[in-house]
This record gives sequence, structure tokens and C-alpha cells, in this order.
Amino acid sequence: MESDLNVLLEPKSVAVIGATERPGSWGSFIMEGLLAWHYEGKIYPVNRNSSTVYGLPAYPDVRFIPYPVELAVLTIPEGSVEEVVQDCGIKGVKGITMVTAGFGEAVEGGRAREEAMAKLARSYGMRIIGPNVSGTFNLLARFNASASPAEHLLATTLAAVCQGGYAIYDLLAAGFARRMGVGKFIHTGNECDLRVTDFLDHFGKDPQVQGILMYLETIRDGRHFLEVARRVARDKPIVIHKAGRTAGGTRAARSHTGAIAGLKEIYRGALEQANLILSPSMELLLPLTHALVERPAMGGNRVAIVTMGGSWGVALSDRLEEEGLAVPELSLTTQNKLRSLDMPPRASTRNPVDVGAAGVANLPIDKIIEMGRVVVSSGEVDALILHGFGRPGLVREDSPLKRKMLLEMEKQVMRGYHELQQEIGKPILLGSCHTAWESQAISDLQSEGIRIHHRLDEIAQILFRLCEYWGEKRLGNVTSWTSGGWGCGLPSTSAAQARPRSHCRI
Repeated sequence: MESDLNVLLEPKSVAVIGATERPGSWGSFIMEGLLAWHYEGKIYPVNRNSSTVYGLPAYPDVRFIPYPVELAVLTIPEGSVEEVVQDCGIKGVKGITMVTAGFGEAVEGGRAREEAMAKLARSYGMRIIGPNVSGTFNLLARFNASASPAEHLLATTLAAVCQGGYAIYDLLAAGFARRMGVGKFIHTGNECDLRVTDFLDHFGKDPQVQGILMYLETIRDGRHFLEVARRVARDKPIVIHKAGRTAGGTRAARSHTGAIAGLKEIYRGALEQANLILSPSMELLLPLTHALVERPAMGGNRVAIVTMGGSWGVALSDRLEEEGLAVPELSLTTQNKLRSLDMPPRASTRNPVDVGAAGVANLPIDKIIEMGRVVVSSGEVDALILHGFGRPGLVREDSPLKRKMLLEMEKQVMRGYHELQQEIGKPILLGSCHTAWESQAISDLQSEGIRIHHRLDEIAQILFRLCEYWGEKRLGNVTSWTSGGWGCGLPSTSAAQARPRSHCRI
């Protein structure tokens, strides 16, 4: 129930059982996370050997806390977990996040212990996340009970539901410089009680959440998951990276969360039928979900490219068409309009449109921006990419004036194309080989919240999935599974392959 899950993401009070100041320990990770984000609820450290932890009064047992406790985070050795779960029940705790590992993912009989703990918790009306999790957070409520470096977290309207934790923390740290992040995060771990489906349902009903990303190793309740996912996907994009698709990945998943992964063909067919977006890589999870929330609907598969380097235009064209998109030649009417903007004689107007390396220095900024407006307003394309701006090198106070002027000109061009997206209502992506550490322009623009993509495959894959997602939405191809061999919870291979994807040829 939604009210049950709120206590796990927005509790009024938290007991950290196993809290400590010992560096590198889970008890210190969770305490530091709560304190770093200035959690406004009550924090009660539980430590049998210390009277204070991080300056807060500590208690030897959760039952000795003289105040109500809504959530308990367990960072204790696995041998004492059952006793502490019962103590939490006696205390009246409503939810448990169990960081403690060493159960179904690690030892024979571990799954039976998990089931017994879940049964014990339910007898007291408690719900459990875990065991074997790295934490949860709800940054919109300033609640961070996770091991993620707090300074790399950014509150957004995205939520993440994952069967793994640390890899997601790495993605959040890497995305922080690009102003990407998730506002709410759940690591479900071994799922002795609550499963990914419960939180997908919860975030689907949450008005603060606009998009959901998921890292999955297995789906334990396939039919119910697809029913929930199909309903949520009508209103919010759901991006999934399904791991454990190979023999080696399946073996790794079993030792990671105790998951039994399945055939990739079965999972792919089932998930696509519910209009879920499959991320081809872990690294694409975050930028793809941001794009689906932030970009306008894509009306077809035709893409235009405006570039300052012809080679980038050729390489981009290849990647786009390899993904199933089209890079059409522009009409003579549109090409003549581009020529009228004083493009250099040698510059290409066909698509890609090549401004030329000297263009930004020799053409008025408004004319370079107008080129993009002409192309994207022509009715001949459904999306636009600006690539090749943002020169390498950082600018210092003593940098030459010409260098500073070129920097400002490039930034104006890129801002102008960024603003065209809102003006025209079509996806416009900015691309540059250089990162914020290599280019002053990229650093400045990303600090303003302007998205810039550094890899051609990332740009092509994002646009393909934007096209595919909106194509499916327009066609209404969100179907239900009514037949097929469900076995461990997913349709048979033949049912999963019944309807191939459109590959964006709309």
C-alpha cells in the first residue's frame, strides 16, 4: 500500500541500528548521508558501546528509544538480525531498510531465513526493503539513508528503482557535472518482502515523479510487474536496463542478489510489449530517462545535423542510420534559404549542414541560430543535432581577449539552439566531443543546466528511443499479455516475439 511505502521514503524518525563513527562502516555511511542532507526528522543512533554517535545521543537498543520510531535502518551483523527485527516490531517501528547482507545471495538456506524474517515483520505490520541493500533516499524530503557520496546527489523529478546500488551511485556521480540525477532512489536488494513492482507502482502514483529508471537482474512476479508497468507507462516513461542476460551475467546476478536471471529474448519481448524503454547500456540509463522527460515528443525518424566539422556530420549520420533513424537530404527550397544566410560557398546545405570551422568567427551569431530555425521549421525533419561547438581549453583571467570572445560566441550559438527546442517544439540535442573538464564552453553551459552529450552513440540511441517511445504512444501499442507460458513469471519466447518493434519507421 502507498501509505506503507511512504514511511520508507519520507519517515518522520529514523533509528540507525549499528550506527558508528568508524570510517568505512555501513553504520557511518548511513549516518553521514542523513546528516549531510540535513534530514529534518529525528535521528536515533543505536550503538551498544557508545553514548553518542556524531554528536547525537545513542541508545543501546531500539526499544530503549523514548520516542516513536517510524523507520529502522539495520547495519548490523547478519547473526543478530532476527532478534533486532522482533525488537523493532515490539517498539512499533513501521518499516525496515536492511543493509545487512549474507542471506540468499551468499549462503545455503539464506533464502529461507529471508522468508522467515519477512513473515515475522508482517506479523507486526512492518515492511522490509532488502536485505543486502545500500540504502534509499528521497532528496525532495532531504532524506538520504544511502552510501552515495552526498555531494554528488541532485534532486530531480526522476526516481530510480534498482536491484543493485553502487553502480547507480557511480552513474549519479558521473551525471552530476551534467546536472543529471534522481530525486528518489530505492535499492531493493534480495527482496525478501517488498519488490521492484511495489515501488514502480508507488512512483507511478507519485505526483513528484515524472520519469522512472530501473536496473533489474530478475523479475520475481512477472505478470503483476507487467500489469503495473503497462499502467504506469501510460503516464510516465520507464527506462530499464536488464542485466544478467548472458550465462556469465546470470551467474553474477545469482551471487549479487540471489536473482535467477532469464533469457534475454523473453525479457525483451515482454518488457517492450508494455511500452517500457530498454536501455542498451548502464551508462545510458540516466541521460535517456532525462531525455524522455525533458524533450518534446518526436514525430518521426528524420534527423537533421548542423555541425562545425564535416567529419562529425558524416560519423553522426552513420550512427543515426545504424540505429534505424534517417538523415534525409533537405529540399532545394530549404537549402536556398540556408544559402541566403551568407553561408560560406564551400559549406554543405544538404544535411548535414556544415557551418565550417571559420563560421562561428565570420558569421553573425543570429544567422547561425537562424540556420537551425530554418531546418527544424521546414517540416522535413523531426529532430535536430548541433555538434562540434565548444572548443577545447579552459579560459583563465589572463587568457587572450580573442579567446574569450570566441568562447562567448560559441556559448551564444549553443544557448540559441537550446532555446529553439522550446520555441519549435521538437527535440534538439547538443553534442560535443569535449567534457566540462576539457572545454570552458561546455563547463559553463552545463552549469546552467544545458544538456550536452559527448558520445555519438549516446545521441543516436537517445533519439532512436525518443522516436520509438512516441511512435508507440501514438499507435497505442501498449498491449496486455493474455496467453503464453509464464513459467517463472514471464511470457514464453514465442509470445514475447509476437510483435516486433517498429524501429521508428513511422
